Amino acid sequence: MKRIIFLSLAVIFSLISYSQNDTILPEKYNRNVIKWNLTPMIWSSKNINLSYERVLKPNGSFSINAGYFVLPSTGIYDSLKIGVARNNWGFSVSGDYRFYFKKRNTNFAPDGLYWGPYSSFHYTAFENNIEVSKSDGSLGNLNLRANLSIFSAGVQLGYQFVIKEKFTIDLIFMGPSISVYSGKIGLRGDLNIDENNEYYQAIRDLLIGKFPFLDELVDKRSFSKSGVSTSMGYGLRYMIQLGYRF
Repeated sequence: MKRIIFLSLAVIFSLISYSQNDTILPEKYNRNVIKWNLTPMIWSSKNINLSYERVLKPNGSFSINAGYFVLPSTGIYDSLKIGVARNNWGFSVSGDYRFYFKKRNTNFAPDGLYWGPYSSFHYTAFENNIEVSKSDGSLGNLNLRANLSIFSAGVQLGYQFVIKEKFTIDLIFMGPSISVYSGKIGLRGDLNIDENNEYYQAIRDLLIGKFPFLDELVDKRSFSKSGVSTSMGYGLRYMIQLGYRF
């Protein structure tokens, strides 16, 4: 994981270094935007992510994002109850460079349509107790443990609205990427289960339904093994951020 974090930070800082070309901007131009990223709250209301964008030239800027990132606890069908996650924690960090279209946009950055490369890293670990009601009326318990990391690099397309010079709405609506997924998922307890068991399938379907990036990891049966599984795949970035410009 340390190598992935180092690679992610290296990509982010290389984007920033590449972008530092001095250009012509008004002396008292508002170059900075602090943003609240609402998107991670889709997964959990506990996820708080903040962003900072710095305009470096009339049609170019860089931004960095960082925050708390966890996956939620939830129920599976009526027969399973998942308890509140223990040891649930995680983080995310990302960076991008933005090329604002000169001919398309009327104003300087950070207003208007933009595109650019980005890199991101997400890590989360959680543990859940699952209470299973069996057909004979008895109860059983399972323990679900997982840690997951995702490193992505790609190209994004977005639009940022500037309202009354002070407030912004930043929409990233297309961001295809190549991603490296790494994770370990274990399921243990006082029930005998295998990969064809209905409880196994229910938990599997729930996780993949909420987090499609788990599909390849689960297909490789890391769900029932103790080893770490790593795979490559494709991702898609989308984001909604509310900002204050100064």
